[in-house]
Amino acid sequence: MISVDEAFRKVAQTVNPLPIVSVDLAAAVGMTLASDVNADRDSPPWKKSVMDGFAVQASDIRAGAILQVVESVTAGSMPTLPIGQGQATRIMTGAPLPKGADAVVMIERCELDEAAGQVTINLESLASGRHVLGRAENFAAGQAVFSAGSVIRDIDVGLLAEVGAAKVNVYQRPTAAVLPTGDELVDAATMPTGPQIRNSNGPMLIAMLRSKGIVATDLGVGSDDRDVLRKKMKTGLKEDLLILSGGVSAGTLDLVPELLEECGVQPVFHKIKMKPGKPVFFGVHRRTDGRSGYVFGLPGNPVSSLVGFRLLVYLALERMAGSLQIEMPAMPHVRLSKDHQTRGDRPTFWPGRIVDSGTAERHVEPLQWKGSSDLMTLAQAEGLIEFATPGITYPQGETLPFWKF
Repeated sequence: MISVDEAFRKVAQTVNPLPIVSVDLAAAVGMTLASDVNADRDSPPWKKSVMDGFAVQASDIRAGAILQVVESVTAGSMPTLPIGQGQATRIMTGAPLPKGADAVVMIERCELDEAAGQVTINLESLASGRHVLGRAENFAAGQAVFSAGSVIRDIDVGLLAEVGAAKVNVYQRPTAAVLPTGDELVDAATMPTGPQIRNSNGPMLIAMLRSKGIVATDLGVGSDDRDVLRKKMKTGLKEDLLILSGGVSAGTLDLVPELLEECGVQPVFHKIKMKPGKPVFFGVHRRTDGRSGYVFGLPGNPVSSLVGFRLLVYLALERMAGSLQIEMPAMPHVRLSKDHQTRGDRPTFWPGRIVDSGTAERHVEPLQWKGSSDLMTLAQAEGLIEFATPGITYPQGETLPFWKF
C-alpha cells in the first residue's frame, strides 16, 4: 500500500501527453495549447477612436469652439483627409483617427450643424489622447498572447480569432470508456429487487468525464463472469483511458486486477493509504496502435470511486492534455467551521461545503457523512476536506486543504 503522494507521483510519471493535432478554433475550447500563439499584427493596427464623436486637435478645444467638419469616418473605413487647426472629423467608435488628430470629443458634447458643415464643442478643455487608443496598445505583432500549456477557455476564443489563430495546435482529447462491475447492479430505470442496487457509479463517472470535455463510451455493467468481464475489458482497452468501478478489493468475485493483467495491463500500483478509496488500481498497457493506454480500477462504493477520480483520474486527464504537473498540487486552504475528529489509520478525504463565517476568510463545514456509500451527503458537498493525520481531533479554525469538485 502506497501513500497518496506516491500514487499521485506514479500516475504523473506514467501518463504521457497525447499526440498534437491542429483543430479549428471553435472545437478547441477545453483543450491545451501545444505551442505558443503569437499576434500576427498590432492591436489596434492604427490609432483609433473609442467613442462616437469628433476627432480634433486637443489644443483647439474650449467652451463654444466652432470647428469645420472635413469628413465622416465610420468603423471599417479609413480617413482620407488630415485635419488642421480649427478642423474636425466626425468619427465612429473603432474608426482610425485622421492624421493631425490627437483626441476625440464624445458626441454628447457636440452640436452638429450639418448645413454649415460645422460642429460646436460644449467642453472647456480636452487632454491630448482622450478617448483614443494608440497603435499596438493592446498588443504588438509578434507578441505571444497565449503560451503553450494554456487551457483554452470560451472567453479566450475572441482573442485567438483576433490574432488570426483560425486553427491551433493542441493536445488531442483522450477517448475513454467506463465499466462498472457487479452482478448486483441494475439500470437506474429499474426497480431493484432482493440484493440488487442501481448503478450509480457508471453515470457519475461518465458525467465527470463529460465535465472535462470528454465523451466516454458506456460499456454497460460488467457482470461477475470472467468471460463477460474480459470481453468488455478488451473493448474498453481500445480507448486511451478505461475506468472500472468495483471488483478491485479482496473478495472472491473481485476479479478486476487479475483479468486486467490477463488482458496485458501492467499494474503500477494497487491500494493507497487513504480513506475512502483504499483499493484503487492503476495500470498501463500497450494498445494495438502502439500508444499507451491507462486503466483505473476504482472501488465500488460511490464516494470511494469519486475520491479516486478526483485525486488521480483528473491528474491523468491533465497529463494526457499536456500538463507538466508531477507533484501533488497546492490546494486552497480553508478554515474548519467546527471541531472534527478523524478515525482509523489512514488520511481521510471528507465531504465538506463552504459556509458563511461572517469574515473575509473562507470556512468549510465537515458534513454528517455516513460512509463511502452515502451519496445523499455527497450531493450536499462542494469538495473534499483533506485530513492528513488520522486519529486526532482537528480544532475549529484549523486550516486544511480543500479539493473542490
